Amino acid sequence: MLISIIIVNHNTGSILNDCINSIIKLETGSAIEIIIVDNYSTDDSKQVISDLAGKCSNIKYEFSDALISFSEANNIGIRLASGDYILIMNPDIIFTEPVMDKLIADMKSNEDIGAITPALIGTDGNFQRNYFQRYPSIRQFIYYHSIIAKFFNLSAKRMNKYLENQDIDMSTGRIYFTEQIPCAFFLTMKTTIEKLGLMDESYKLFFEDVDLSYKMAKNKKLAVDTGIKVTHLGGSSFKTDNNWWLHGRYIMSMINFFKKHYSPVRTTLLKVLVKLNSYLILIIEALKNIFGRKDEYRQNKHRYLIQLLKEEN
Repeated sequence: MLISIIIVNHNTGSILNDCINSIIKLETGSAIEIIIVDNYSTDDSKQVISDLAGKCSNIKYEFSDALISFSEANNIGIRLASGDYILIMNPDIIFTEPVMDKLIADMKSNEDIGAITPALIGTDGNFQRNYFQRYPSIRQFIYYHSIIAKFFNLSAKRMNKYLENQDIDMSTGRIYFTEQIPCAFFLTMKTTIEKLGLMDESYKLFFEDVDLSYKMAKNKKLAVDTGIKVTHLGGSSFKTDNNWWLHGRYIMSMINFFKKHYSPVRTTLLKVLVKLNSYLILIIEALKNIFGRKDEYRQNKHRYLIQLLKEEN
């Protein structure tokens, strides 16, 4: 029984090195192959990958000659995989204990499980609950992404229903079923993901794993085993002065998900709300600018989102 670990890397050479070494050190009892798809890195990633492959015969790699989507890069890795099981994993995952045998045993003991992950633990030692989301909805956009979100986001009950799974209790050490699990760590059988048609390459950034979970959940369950853990270096805020464009890409991917899986009426309603929300925010920021209190980051986010909406039409 072979496990193929697919890791897409983009300019994270040093982190990738730590990730691979943690797998090699701890997963001594599992038959694994590691497939690294380097997505047009410009740092020292190629040298790091070549060095790792020179030390470990079970490492394969593919260098992309252009920047491609996360989905497309993972699909390259999946097609190269020889394993019975596929693990889609981020390079910022660090193994702190052996997990593969336990996760596969979980899947074998319950054939309803289509994909599983250990608990993702941040560098602060806390469970990263925000990676175990509810599926997107109109209410989710209003409650958590709109101009009036601050009036709703303090309710734990509402958050559990519309945003993220609050029922996962780390103290129990048991398996929980959840609506979706992230591709930061997504273990499934190769035959299962092949039946789904691999990952949808229409998602350029964000919602690839949401889409994958949604398709799988029609026939299988998705699970997290809180009895085992890995460290996930990601999960901190990605707000910097120059990445305001991420918000627009996120919302457009949400719209893409609605188009694919929900009715045209719901998709149109979301687009109307998104556009109205952004225009309202820009009006407010223009008024604030009169008093020298404008938020340039916020303005850039919503100008860019409106531009993307116009380009789509």
